[in-house]
Amino acid sequence: MSRKIEKNVEKYYADRAYEYNKTYLRPERQKDIKKLHKLLKRLLSDHRVLEIACGTGYWTRTIASVSKFITAVDINEEVLQIARNRGISSDHVFFIQDDVYSLKKIKNNFSAGFAGFWWSHILKSELKRFLALFHSKLQSDALLIFMDNRRVEGISTPISRIDIDGNTYQVRKLEDGREYEILKNFPTKKEILETLGNKIKNLKIKFLEYFWIISYNI
Repeated sequence: MSRKIEKNVEKYYADRAYEYNKTYLRPERQKDIKKLHKLLKRLLSDHRVLEIACGTGYWTRTIASVSKFITAVDINEEVLQIARNRGISSDHVFFIQDDVYSLKKIKNNFSAGFAGFWWSHILKSELKRFLALFHSKLQSDALLIFMDNRRVEGISTPISRIDIDGNTYQVRKLEDGREYEILKNFPTKKEILETLGNKIKNLKIKFLEYFWIISYNI
């Protein structure tokens, strides 16, 4: 079942590739988005960054402007093609097609890891395994940053169902009318703390109006 859910998310984002960036143009979210850009630049300055599920490279470009180098990974070639055409300097930006649940092409020479809007697409039962893999690709004491959506009543896409493990789902519609049921969780602060456990340090959690962002060291 988990692989089916992963494939649904994968296909949805492949088919949504040319629509994806419109989500960052929503007027009510501009104040929060500016804060996220500022935070990422401050936190990831001079780091060697591994970005997971980079999508169309929207956040890759921001990180590339301050990092020593960034390797950005996504499973979908459709979104990577858009990312590569963003005009991001290629001398220290590398896009790699790889499965984020295996990362077979990635070696552990990174001082920081980043995943934007991916935590919410991972089954609750798979989160700790995913984090262990992600951590294993980073150097000791590396910085980790995750950010994702908050559920805002009347603004967020409604929840279509909740499964037996408490995972929540949404029905998303593309501009051409195609619909997909997508796993989309909205963790509380308590759930984030329980998932991360006590083997990390320097944890900081910030909830904005529409997004949340966490940072910590392993």
